[in-house]
Amino acid sequence: MLLLGIEIKNFRCLQDVKIPFHELSVLIGENDAGKSTVLDLIDIIMNEGQPEESDYYYFNDGNANSEKHADEIEVILVFRPYNDQYIPQDYLSSDCLFYLKKKFTKQESFTWYKGRSYTFDIFNKDLTSLKVSDLDSAIRNLGIEVNGRQNKEEKINLLVEYKKTSKYNIDWVSCQQSVIREYLPRFERYRSLDYQDPTNIVMKTLRTVYETKIYETDINGVRQPIRSLRDLKTDIETELNNKVSELLGYVQRYNQRIQRVEFIPTIDFSGGLKSGLFSIDDGRGLHWLSKCGDGTKRRLLMAFFDWDKEIVRKQQSRPLLRGYDEPDVNLHYEAQRHMYQTIQNIVGQENSRIQAILCTHSLTMIDRAPAASINLLRLCECGKSSVDYLETCDDIDVEDFLTNLAAELGITNSLLFYERCYIIIEGPTEENALPIFYRRLFGHSMIEDGIRLINIEGNGGRKGLLKLLGRNRKKLTIAFLDSDTQSNQDFLSAGFTQDFIDNSIILIGQKEFEDAFADEEICLCLNKNYPRHDNGPWTTEHISVLRNEPAKKFSDRLMSLIYQNSVSDTPSTKPVYGKKLAEICPTERIPERIIALFNRSREISSVS
Repeated sequence: MLLLGIEIKNFRCLQDVKIPFHELSVLIGENDAGKSTVLDLIDIIMNEGQPEESDYYYFNDGNANSEKHADEIEVILVFRPYNDQYIPQDYLSSDCLFYLKKKFTKQESFTWYKGRSYTFDIFNKDLTSLKVSDLDSAIRNLGIEVNGRQNKEEKINLLVEYKKTSKYNIDWVSCQQSVIREYLPRFERYRSLDYQDPTNIVMKTLRTVYETKIYETDINGVRQPIRSLRDLKTDIETELNNKVSELLGYVQRYNQRIQRVEFIPTIDFSGGLKSGLFSIDDGRGLHWLSKCGDGTKRRLLMAFFDWDKEIVRKQQSRPLLRGYDEPDVNLHYEAQRHMYQTIQNIVGQENSRIQAILCTHSLTMIDRAPAASINLLRLCECGKSSVDYLETCDDIDVEDFLTNLAAELGITNSLLFYERCYIIIEGPTEENALPIFYRRLFGHSMIEDGIRLINIEGNGGRKGLLKLLGRNRKKLTIAFLDSDTQSNQDFLSAGFTQDFIDNSIILIGQKEFEDAFADEEICLCLNKNYPRHDNGPWTTEHISVLRNEPAKKFSDRLMSLIYQNSVSDTPSTKPVYGKKLAEICPTERIPERIIALFNRSREISSVS
């Protein structure tokens, strides 16, 4: 099944988090924030392990006498069956999803699924695992009519037929994980060691080949060992039980009331391919790959991933969940790009039933992933992690922006997740001028301080971008707009509040950014960069006259004035003008609203 999400309580730094998953999910964040911890927990659950004592969340409120570990770990995983995958209806919730709940204490673990909970408790159990005496008791209690002697299989069939009309409600049902194991995806974990020793990659892929040769899927979509192995399994079970039955005579010597001894073995042929050694001949004869240098291993690693992609495309039958833990380690840019593309191709190929969770620090991989598939884990000072992801709420404007426009506009995933403050502006003059003013005032760039300008003027994805920020980055966003703006309703429609309109929109100029500067500063800029063709100086009178025509935009009239009267090769465009104005404007004459904008942005981004 496809893993849709996980809820985690009290596992290491993950005290209480929810993480959504997709066909390809990317976990990002600082070291020790919990990326690998998520894979560790999935590994424990899917492979039926048990957490260690140090895995329980450590409470620390600053009082040494009250420090302690949590008593239990609780996890809920939500799966969606693939369309062609058979899952008994009993195991599915009312929304047709499969919910698996695990609880771990330091002594034992418990498993539940959320499905049909029958009034008669025996129907909540695996009938095939029950003793014949339990089946007989259930048949009597239910008043089921029995004709003649029945073997165990026939008794089970009677109960199965009766179960179809029995009452139930949807609730958590306790079970052994072995009962539902065959419906869960197989989990494969790729660790840093695997990338250093590609032999481990080879073994994981060959296990997929091995499994396809010992399992088959029947007409109902149920996966089981091939017939010859089923016969062998039956022979083994029979022989084991024959040996166990010999115990009865010995047991009865000490307790004659015991009438039966049974044993139900768990036989899993898929665990048969344990390990192997891989050798290569590079002109010096065969030698173990594990003994090769790192350069050879890294080159072969790319080839192995390509090979793996073809193998799983042709032979993968059982749903597979793969965890890639920092595959970018020690790989150069092209290798990182190639590895990400290979993983994406494996997941995205037609009829793929392979899901991937990728933990990475690589901006190459992060910026190539679908934005909605990224989860950012942050570790706070108290040792507890939080999870941040983009909410689209299935809004077509937001999804269209992320899919088709964000990258073209330079709005990358790393910008959306890692920047600490976003300043929305409406013009190219601001876009060029503000970074120059900021560097002059604070000695370094806005980008260095995690502050990003986003120009929405003429932006075809304006609505989607504002909705994206309104839903996900409202507290990190400021708008720096012309005083004559008509954009308030756009912000409210995008999910921003009236409080944002009142406190986080900074208006500039009488009408616009360009008219916020004194005539003297504008003249300084024009005289240096746009000399007049009559060789005379620009004066404040040339500028002040432009302010006396309220029906026209000051910036448009200024650009027209420069174009008509200057002999300079410097382009008379707003972006170039903005840059030249910022370079020449004295620091003490920078408009107060720009200073207020910078102070607010630094406050939001916590720049000291």
